Amino acid sequence: MFIKTKWSKYIVILLLCIMAFPKNTAFAAEAPPEITAQTAILAEASTGKVIYQKDMDKKMYPASMTKLLTALVVLDYFSPEALVTVGTEIDEISWDSSKAGHIKGETLTVKNLIRGLMIPSGNDSANVLAVAVARKAENNENLPFEECISVFTNLMNEKANALGATNSHFANAHGYHDENHYTTAHDMLLIAQEALKNQTILDIAKEKEYAGDGAENSLEDNTTLVTQEYDWTNHNLLLTDNEYQYEYAIGLKTGFTDEAGDCLTAAAQKDGITLIAIVFDDEDPGRWVDTTALFEYGFNNYEMVELQKAGDVVTTVGLSEHNRLLGDTLDGIVKEDVQEYILKEDAGKLEKTVEYRSDLLAESNHPEDTAIKLNAPIAKEEQIGKISYKLNDEVIKEVNVFAATEVEKSTIGSSIQFFFQNLASNLFSLKGIGMLAGILIVLVLLIGMIRAIRGRRSRRRSKYIFKSSRRNRGPRIRRRRR
Repeated sequence: MFIKTKWSKYIVILLLCIMAFPKNTAFAAEAPPEITAQTAILAEASTGKVIYQKDMDKKMYPASMTKLLTALVVLDYFSPEALVTVGTEIDEISWDSSKAGHIKGETLTVKNLIRGLMIPSGNDSANVLAVAVARKAENNENLPFEECISVFTNLMNEKANALGATNSHFANAHGYHDENHYTTAHDMLLIAQEALKNQTILDIAKEKEYAGDGAENSLEDNTTLVTQEYDWTNHNLLLTDNEYQYEYAIGLKTGFTDEAGDCLTAAAQKDGITLIAIVFDDEDPGRWVDTTALFEYGFNNYEMVELQKAGDVVTTVGLSEHNRLLGDTLDGIVKEDVQEYILKEDAGKLEKTVEYRSDLLAESNHPEDTAIKLNAPIAKEEQIGKISYKLNDEVIKEVNVFAATEVEKSTIGSSIQFFFQNLASNLFSLKGIGMLAGILIVLVLLIGMIRAIRGRRSRRRSKYIFKSSRRNRGPRIRRRRR
C-alpha cells in the first residue's frame, strides 16, 4: 500500500522520468542520407578518409569540375600576378560553351583568368590559360593551338596521375564533353583535396561574385594594353543568397553538360573540420540538396580523433646484449602527426598494437620469459617496427616507429662497470646486502679452492722430497759383532 505524504507527487514524477529515460544513452550514429546522384563521395579533407560513397570508382564525365585540375596545372607554371594576353584561342570553343567574356588582345592577371575559369565557368578562360602554359612549357610563343592543347592535357594527366587519380583521362582544359574525357568520384576527391591546399584556388572558390578590372588596375600607366571590367556571379548555389545556400560552404566547382548531367564538387568547413562532397549526374535541385545532406551527416556523426603527434613515445621495449649503463629499455617514437575522422560512437573503441622488426627480436633462453626484447646495437632514429591503429579488428592506420636513442652493444668493460656501479648505488639496501653476501661467498669459495690446490701441491712436493731423500742414501753397512 502506497503511503501518501507531501512528497508523494514528486516521487511519482521522478520515477516516471527515470522509466522514460533511455537505458543506453551512448551516442548512436544516424543512417547515411538517401541521395539521387548517380555516383557520390564524402570525405574529410586533411586525411582523405572516405565516410560515404556511392559507386565512387564508376567512370563519369566531370564537365566543368575539370577546371579545378586546370587551375592546379596553371599555378605550377605561373604566379597569380603574372599577366597574360588573350589570343585567338577564345574562338576555339563551342558556341554553347559557358564563357567569361574575354576579347582578343585583352590582358588579364592569371588570378583573374582563374576567376573567369571558376566563377562564371569560362571555357574561354580555360583555353587562354592552357595556351599560355603550353607555350611557356615548350618555350615557343608561336606554338599552334592544337599543339598547345595536346601539351596542356598531357600536363593535366601527369598531374592527375601524380595525385593518385589513375582512373581518369582529360582531353581538354574546360570539360566540354568528349568521350575520352572522364574521371571518377574518388579521383575527383583527390583533385579537390589538392585544390584546397592552394590558397589562390581556395580564395577564388569562396567568392560569391567578382567585379573589377581584368588586370586588377596593374596597367594604369600602360595605355597601349587593353583591359576591361568584369562582373561575374558564382554558379554554386551553396554559396550565394538563395534557398539552397549552406552556411559552411567554401566552394568549389560546379559542372554541367547534357552527357554529364548536373555535377558538383563542394567543400564545407565547420569547427576546424573540412569535408569534401562530390556528386555526379544529380539533377537540380538534387545536387544542392544531396550535398547539404552529406555535409550534415558528416559533421553530425563524425569527429576528429588525434592518434599521435610527431615525437610521441608510442611504445617502450626491453633490450638484450646492450650496454646496461645506458638503461634497459628503449622508447619508440613516431615522426608524424596522425589524426582520423571516425564515428563519434567509435571514438572509445580504437586499439593500437606495435609490431617489431623480426631481425631485431631477441631469443629468450627461458620459456617462461615472454617479454619482448630487442638486440643491440640499434642506431638512433632507426626504424624498429610499426604501430597499427585498429577499429573493430580493421587496421585504419599504420605508422613507422623509430628508436628515440642509440642502443650500444655491451662490452666486458661496460658490464664490469655496471656491476660495481649497481653495487655502489644499492650498498645499504637488501639488494646491496645480498650482492655483498654473494661476493663474500664467492671469495670464500675461491680462497678455499686456492688453499685446497696449494695443499695438494704441497703434499705432492713433500712426498717427492721424502722419496728422493731415501733414494739418495748410500748402502747400509751392517757391522758384525766381534
